[in-house]
Amino acid sequence: MTLAASTVSPTPEPSIPRISWVPPPGGFAGLSFLNGVLRILTLGVYHFWGKTEVRQRIWSAVRIDGEPLEYRGTGGELLRGFLIVFFLILLPMGLAGFASSLFLPVTAQGVYTLVFWGLVFLLSGIGIHRARRYRLSRTRWRGIRGGLSGRSRGFAWTYLWTMLLVPVTLGWILPWRAVRLQRALFNETSFGDNGFTFTGVAGPLYRRFWLVWISGLVLFISASVAFVAIIGFDMPRSGANTPTMRALTGGKIAALTAVVLGALLIFAMIRAWYSSRMLNYFAAHTKLQGTGFTLQATAPSLVWLAASNYLIRLLSLGFLSAVTEARSMRYIVDRLSCEGAIAWSQIGQNPDVLLRRGEGLAEAFDVDAF
Repeated sequence: MTLAASTVSPTPEPSIPRISWVPPPGGFAGLSFLNGVLRILTLGVYHFWGKTEVRQRIWSAVRIDGEPLEYRGTGGELLRGFLIVFFLILLPMGLAGFASSLFLPVTAQGVYTLVFWGLVFLLSGIGIHRARRYRLSRTRWRGIRGGLSGRSRGFAWTYLWTMLLVPVTLGWILPWRAVRLQRALFNETSFGDNGFTFTGVAGPLYRRFWLVWISGLVLFISASVAFVAIIGFDMPRSGANTPTMRALTGGKIAALTAVVLGALLIFAMIRAWYSSRMLNYFAAHTKLQGTGFTLQATAPSLVWLAASNYLIRLLSLGFLSAVTEARSMRYIVDRLSCEGAIAWSQIGQNPDVLLRRGEGLAEAFDVDAF
């Protein structure tokens, strides 16, 4: 036996993945305007193909070790999913709502309204889970596709009952709910035949959340007091009458608007301070092959991203939505890194069966991005 014949190809050593963003040729502005025009000309039908083109371009801009992600979904899959949801869910729900307003007594209409919104939240949860499963199944890197296992109904039930507890707990359940939903999704997410794990708990998030909650309460009370002071009320001379509101002038309307915008801006900054902590914490406690990730999101950068994306959408009348989606994805990619090595050679193809249709429920209830 010769030396050449006896030589065994060495197994590649695991390496720390490099995650980067490479702007695609053509960018997103031209594609956004083209998609907007085609949506108008086709009465919205082109929306599904336009969304697919945007995803393909965004996915291709994300590089891992210099190699791009691939998006293999089609506009036809998205359209078929939406049509099925429209005829089997949206249309019957609309007809049932119209019939209830005509034939049900007032007391029964209240019960119907509660059932209706409960069903909406349940279907929204199903939509989020199935949309994520569809996108992951159509995402490939080096030929290996992602996946999401588990039942959509189980996630939807968790989504529903935790949502119902938000007003009951005056919002204090929100950090715990975010962790619970994150765990439900990521513990069932996989790349190839290797699963992700999420090990986060809610406790660390409450160290910042209490300030967000108290700040929101203080801002609401302060804004309410400012409203009363700006509007002004005339006290009645007779105890039998109620105070009357003074006439609104242009100056008062401007002052009220300034109070609302100022309160929202302050709250947005405080919330961004909390959200940056939550995003960084989620990334640090998400692992693949035992290796975690680091995200360096900051409150000022999140505020700037949200505000600038809002202005871009507003000033472009929605035509540059693809630009804002790409900016949001780039924000995460540019700040995301891997803490250790991943053995790509140990990852095989995902065995899950591909979904045949797109994210109709997510489209219908507008509960998912991209």
